[in-house]
Order: sequence, then C-alpha cells, then structure tokens
Amino acid sequence: MVLPVFGVFSEVFPVYARKPLFGYRVVAVSSILISVISALVWVHHMYASATPPWMRILFMATTMAVSVPTGIKIFAWTATIWGGKLRLTTAMLFALGGMVNFLFAGITGIMLGSVPLDINLNNTYFVVGHFHYVIYGTIVLGIYAALYHWFPKITGRMYYEGLGKLHFALTFLGTALTFVPMHFAGFLGMPRRVASYDPEFAYWNVLASLGGFLLGISTLPFILNMVSSWILGEKAGNNPWKAIGLEWLTTSPPPVENFEEIPTVIAPPYRYGTNESIVAVNPNPDRVQVEVSPGA
Repeated sequence: MVLPVFGVFSEVFPVYARKPLFGYRVVAVSSILISVISALVWVHHMYASATPPWMRILFMATTMAVSVPTGIKIFAWTATIWGGKLRLTTAMLFALGGMVNFLFAGITGIMLGSVPLDINLNNTYFVVGHFHYVIYGTIVLGIYAALYHWFPKITGRMYYEGLGKLHFALTFLGTALTFVPMHFAGFLGMPRRVASYDPEFAYWNVLASLGGFLLGISTLPFILNMVSSWILGEKAGNNPWKAIGLEWLTTSPPPVENFEEIPTVIAPPYRYGTNESIVAVNPNPDRVQVEVSPGA
C-alpha cells in the first residue's frame, strides 16, 4: 500500500530541492526488494499464536530485513534534500511530513518485528498506533502531497498556498496527537478492539480523541482550497513548478491525447541542474519546453 506513496516522495523531493534524486537506480531496486521481502513477513502477525519458535525466528529475520530497502529510500530522500534549494510549498511540506512519519512508523515496526516485544504488545493499542502511522501518517500525507503537486496540471489552476499550509499544519499535528498516545496506551496494556476501557487509559484516549477531532477539522481548509482554487484560482500555466517530467511538457490540463506525437526520452529521470533536455524533439512544437539550467 505504501509503495505508490514512496513513488510520490521520489517525484516531489527533486522538484522542490532542485537536485537529482540521489541514488535513483538503488531507490528503484529497493522498491522491488520491498515487494519481494514483504511477501515473506506475514507470520509476524501471529507470534502470539501457536507458532513454532523456529518459524518466529525466521520471520523475525525477514521482518527486520524489509527495513533495509526502506531505510535506503529514507537515506536517498534525505541526501536529495540535503544542500538543495528548498521550496517549502504545500506539496513539499506534506512529503517531508510523510517521510518523518514513516521514519517513526519504521522504528515502531522494527520493535513489533522483535518476537519478545511483539508477544507483550500483541493485540494492544501500540499495534494500532504503529499501523495508523503508516496508513494515515505516511500514506494519507503522501496522497495529499500528490494532490497538491499535480493539482495545477489536473485543473489548470493554482491552489492557495496559505490554505494548503494551514491544512498541513493541522494534519501533521492532528496525526501526532491522535496516534502517538495510542503507543503509550499500548505500553500500559490497553487491548485493541474494545468498546470501553479502564480509567488508567483515559488520559491517553482523551488525547487521541482530541487529535481525531483535529484531523476532522483539518479537512475543512483542504476542501475549501480545492473547490475555490478549481473555480477561481490563478491560471497555472504548463509548468508552474519548473519540473522535469513528461507531464509538464503539455498543457494544463492536458489534452485528450496528451502529445501531438509520441516523445522520445533521451535523458535519465530527475536530472535537475544538468541542463539536459528530457526529450529528443519537443512533442508539442507549439508549446514552450522548459529547460532547467545548472543550479536552477
């Protein structure tokens, strides 16, 4: 579920850092490794069942191993951002927030991949907190990053950055306030899938409830931004981000056929700052192709 969002991060970071994606080929291979290894970790959901010890150890090793290709991505994205000319647009903020949240989710995932810890934390709210830091903290924030990044291309209009950044602030804070307390409730032994709980868990549940309301409120500026921008937003132009990619070589929104002729790609992807043309011939001769100068 998270692999498409990893692709979004790899698309967004080079644009707003004005740098090539660090270790592009290794990042691409890491996605394949994640796909393969993640098919061999499913028993970690059943450590607390009658799983034989040898099987627990085997799947603990595979669960730990899947952190290697995901860690490669984190390092590559960090290296891409490092020293770049950052533009903290709403899309970039959501991508950064999603990466930070995934780093936290990855740490708690390694904890749950360890047999001794998982047996104690199994079926507690620690698992709920970890799971939702992946599903909401990473995937949903990544979806928001994609929506803001490609909104001008989809609609031909620019969104309002002020509303977008308000949306990000409320979402990031709401995510932390909702799901971090679940980890502490889990440490205390609160079981998941219960309709009521002991008073000792009340403090963390109240915090999580407040965070849930904040996440609900956070969708209001998003909806307002998307609807009003689509109707009244400033015209975006073909390539408002000065991005490198085939979709930015056509109009916003794109025509039905996308290109007047099939483009021939002659340069590697994400080549910001190299002054290389991405295609042999402009696939839309009547439109201006944006070339990125070194360091731009």
